Amino acid sequence: MAQETNQRQDPLLCSTGCGFYGSPRNNGMCSVCYKDFLQRQNSNGCVGPPASRSEVSVDTPAETEEKPKAKKNRCFMCRKKVGLTGFYCRCGGVFCSTHRYSDVHNCTFDYKADAAEKIQKENPVIVGEKIQRI
Repeated sequence: MAQETNQRQDPLLCSTGCGFYGSPRNNGMCSVCYKDFLQRQNSNGCVGPPASRSEVSVDTPAETEEKPKAKKNRCFMCRKKVGLTGFYCRCGGVFCSTHRYSDVHNCTFDYKADAAEKIQKENPVIVGEKIQRI
């Protein structure tokens, strides 16, 4: 038991001075500073001093509020919740089972032009060589 108490050391602070506890496995840095150190080392190809905690970007509640909320799946025509059963149209909308067809929801996607372009790409014009008469 005396050996166990002698092997335990007081926790060391991060060598970058960020205020967190460091680890000997991470060269005396905390996990965040060590991860940043490894990223900079891989991107620059050289070894530099570890980053301070002020350089590390940490999400604050104000930043998370600014992100747009995920759109709920609602039919673009009747605003009915569709959940997992929503139908995605080529015009970019999500529709319920009633409004899923292009003629019902006044679709703006030009199916005719898309089909003509697809046919043109898949079937190139092949012209044979002219026959020379003797």
